[in-house]
Formats: sequence, C-alpha cells, structure tokens
Amino acid sequence: MTQKAQTTMPTDRTDAFIVLTREGAKLIADSTITAGGINLRYASVSDTYIVHSIEKARNTWIQADILRKFTALRWNDTSHVGQWMNLASSDLHLHHLQLLRRPGTAIPYEAFRAMVPGVRDPSTGLGLLISYASDLDPQLRGAGASEFAGWLIERDGVRLVQIAVEPAILGLDHLRDHWPVDLLASTSIMLVGCGSIGGAAAQALAAYGIGNMHLVDPDRFLWHNTVRHVLGPESVSRHKVDALKSRHQQRWPQQNVTAHRLDVVDDVHHIRPLIDTVDIVPCTADGIAPRRVVSHLARRAGKPAVLACVLDHGSLGEILRLRPTPRYGCLLCSRQYLANLGAIDTEADQELDYGTGHTHQPMTAIPPDLHLIGTLTAKVAVATILESRHGDHTQRLPGEHAIIGLHPANNLTAPFDLTHTTDIHWATIPPPRSACPTCNPTSLK
Repeated sequence: MTQKAQTTMPTDRTDAFIVLTREGAKLIADSTITAGGINLRYASVSDTYIVHSIEKARNTWIQADILRKFTALRWNDTSHVGQWMNLASSDLHLHHLQLLRRPGTAIPYEAFRAMVPGVRDPSTGLGLLISYASDLDPQLRGAGASEFAGWLIERDGVRLVQIAVEPAILGLDHLRDHWPVDLLASTSIMLVGCGSIGGAAAQALAAYGIGNMHLVDPDRFLWHNTVRHVLGPESVSRHKVDALKSRHQQRWPQQNVTAHRLDVVDDVHHIRPLIDTVDIVPCTADGIAPRRVVSHLARRAGKPAVLACVLDHGSLGEILRLRPTPRYGCLLCSRQYLANLGAIDTEADQELDYGTGHTHQPMTAIPPDLHLIGTLTAKVAVATILESRHGDHTQRLPGEHAIIGLHPANNLTAPFDLTHTTDIHWATIPPPRSACPTCNPTSLK
C-alpha cells in the first residue's frame, strides 16, 4: 500500500528522538531501492518518533516489528511520513558526528540538498530523514559515527536528531567480553527464603547472569510485604516463589527458574536431594532454624552456603559464607566461637514475628538496607563460584564473615560493634569443632 505524506509536524525540535527497531533497520538495509518513505508514530509526551512501517520496494510498505515487551514504543498518536536514503558515501555521517559534538548548530538547507540529492523539500513544514551508510568508514565508526543518522529538515536549516537503533545483541550478551556470561549461565543456585532480602538477592543473581535458580519459600506475598519487597501490589496473595518466577520470566527470559513452595525445615526430605543438584545455597530466610538447616545440609552435601540476615532490629546486616573445607566450620561452630569470646547472641531476635499487626518485633529494617544486604549476598555467592570453581582471583573476598553497618547503635560487643553506617567488618571463621555433628559426623559415634 502507499502512504500519504503529512507535512504538519511539531516545530519545537529541541529534544526530538527517533527509535528504529532491529526489524526496521533490516528492512532499510535489505531494501531493493536506494530511497523510500517511512511511516512514524509521534509520541508527544516524550517527543519521540517511532518508525512504524518502511517502503522497502517502490510503493510497497512493510510494517516494522515492535516487540510487545517494548511497551513504551507502542503508541497510537498521530502518524507522520518521512524519508530514508541509502547513501553512496559516509560524508554526510561525518557532518552528523560534527553536529553531535556542537549542540545547537545546523547545516544550511541548500548546502544539505547539495550533499543529499533527492531529499524532499519540506516547504513551509518540517521533514524527517533517516540516512543509512552501508559502507561506513571504519575510522568514523571508531570516532562514534553510526550507520544510521537522523535529520530534521527545515528551510531555515537542517539539524540532527538522535536515533536509537535496536542492536542485534541485547542483555548480558553485551558483557561477554568483560564478564563470564557463559560460566554463570551454566551455574545453578538454590535460594532459600524469598522475602525482602531474598527478593533483592534473586534480582541481583539474575542480573549477574546466573542461569538456573531454585526458589524455596512456603509463604504468600501479603499486604505488609509490599513496603519492603521487590514485588509490588500486583503480587498480593500469590506465593512469593511463584510471583518472583513470573517476574524473572518477563525481565530475564533466558534464566531457568523453578519455584518450590517448601519450608526448608519441615520439608527437608525434599530439600536434601535438591541441594545435590546446585552449586551454592544462599539462605535469606528469617529465623534461626532455617539457617541452621541450610548450614547442615549444605555442609553434608559438600556445597558452599551463604547465610544473610539483618540483626539487632535492622541496625546491622550479616553475611556468613560457609565453605565445606577443613579450614572453616559451620554456622554452629561460628556461633559457638563468638559465644566463647563473650559476644552477644544477636541472632535471637530473628525468632520474633514482625510487621503482622501483633505485639511482636516492629518492622524496623528499611527497604533499601534490606535490598543492600540482598545484593551483597548475591555478590558473595557469585564471587564464591567464580573464585572456587573457575579460579577467578579478581573475585576473592576479604573474609568469610561480614558485618555491615546499617544504622548501628554502637552498643554491642565485637564483632558487632560497628560505629558508622556502611562500615563493613570482614573476619574469618574458626575451623570445625571436633565434636560438631555437622562438620564431623563421626563424632556422633
């Protein structure tokens, strides 16, 4: 079909922008003609032109595919028609680069027409051109020029308009030269506890590129969770693991997420065989019992674990890495060591309920503080995998036990005696106790 050009366009062009999808760029690059029309939707709220269809052959228009996930590009505002041209040289794109570096400048209209024969006369209105340089000079490309350039054409001058072309590669693949994308894509993690810290940890693990994630939590997402969780009101009443899985399938579709509505304590007979299939077990569950169970099961399975929580009513964060080697003990070994030093048991208040409207522990931990601990938990887990399994010593951690100041009251004994917010105190943990039933099961005989 043919498109009727519309010449009446907004004239305030201070921040105009063109979006060209991958499909649209391919239609121009593969066209059998050297110039044609483009149909655009104009989103006035963001001063954005979205290429909607392209004249690929004379009087033959094809719609440029806009994926459903790019919801901001699916506007139904006024349509406009512009022009695209495949240039024989890259000279025009050199001018585009120069204008980009000199904001507010323009090319005289007649000079532009001399450089680009065949460009349409905008008359008293405004024209829009996308130029394509199929053989862009490599030096220009290295300087920042692009194969596609956008132009706003008026009789009083021709100005550049920035154009965003959807790249062939999106997501973590962009980082392949700087980050071990493939190694982490094959890594499997079991995250126990999908509350406020766990939700943030799951989000960070996906962003790091963890390819396989088992989510373990029996609870539903309720009203009081909305203030601190990465999930929102749309997830109220759903099980946390199911809601997080849905969120990850939309945001990180390449990740394989399995939801388990299990309690790590009550359903330990299901948890034990799952741990055998993963590389590491971060635990962000509330309560002493889940942490002790994860510590025990991971140690007996020969898998590292990372335990994370907030202590002392949210004044401190704690991340404890447990590695199943003769150098380091389990959670109980670490806690007994601290008790022998006279440290206060800051873990005890984890057994109290909070935020449920009852006379229990108040909801004192601030959402960003919880998310900070969740993100650090993910970093510790990823760093452990990269260093211990793949020899990446750039991911070496300062110790095994981190205490993080969130709003410390400076009224606790070492190692919980931080004095400043964002202080991080790293320490080692003791070797296994000879009588520990987790680290030395033969001690039970």
